[in-house]
Amino acid sequence: MTEVKRRPTHEEYIRGMQEYIERLKNMDKEQAKQKAIENLTKAGILDENGNTKENLVTGDFFGW
Repeated sequence: MTEVKRRPTHEEYIRGMQEYIERLKNMDKEQAKQKAIENLTKAGILDENGNTKENLVTGDFFGW
């Protein structure tokens, strides 16, 4: 049986982002920078060289 996952509400999403930022603020500056770069790369915002991608969303993302 396929598991149906509930999407977070916008309030939950914002709270999660605020908690993430607080965790980064409590880290050593260099460690926080590395963690942020790692997460932005995983999210597809940065390329493998740490540069912002020109196109963040492709048609494949939406199944076009």
